Amino acid sequence: MPVYLHGYTGPLKCPTPTKTPKARTVTLHDLATFKPEAGIAISEPGWWAALNLPANFYALTPSEIEKGTLLKKTAEVHFYPVAWHWNYGDGTTATSSSPGASWATQGLPELTTTPTSHRYRERGTVTATLTVDMAAEYRFDNGDWIPVSGTIAVHPPPIHLRIYRVHTVLVNPDCPPDPSGTGC
Repeated sequence: MPVYLHGYTGPLKCPTPTKTPKARTVTLHDLATFKPEAGIAISEPGWWAALNLPANFYALTPSEIEKGTLLKKTAEVHFYPVAWHWNYGDGTTATSSSPGASWATQGLPELTTTPTSHRYRERGTVTATLTVDMAAEYRFDNGDWIPVSGTIAVHPPPIHLRIYRVHTVLVNPDCPPDPSGTGC
């Protein structure tokens, strides 16, 4: 039986569906022209550490947005740190999900143990290094951020430390009445 469509009496044909091109997945390789900043690795009390006492390590690693060309389009790429891998230079390593912070920022007295501190057991010279894992996401035309699988490792400059044996000398005021005094 013929189908009538606005006066048309011929066979009804459905249009051939057009294939929508599949969106290309962006990989870390695609982000090669975008370079996240490595940041800075810091140790306290400074260029030296006291034998068997905690040296505090922390990082200033920025989260940043870079503009550029991705897949032949103008894009923004957002890099943000997700893990900090410390190599303390004496065969000891630690991984943290936070960058750590200075003793002052944490409201702690110097030589206090922190989540990112380390105690050196031998005198000498060491080079501490940090590797930061940066995650990435991108967007085109102020659209939604799209995550990129994997992370990019960045390496702040190393920290060269001298490990010294220290001896405490008590000075006035005495420690019992003033436990925050020098040498207490």
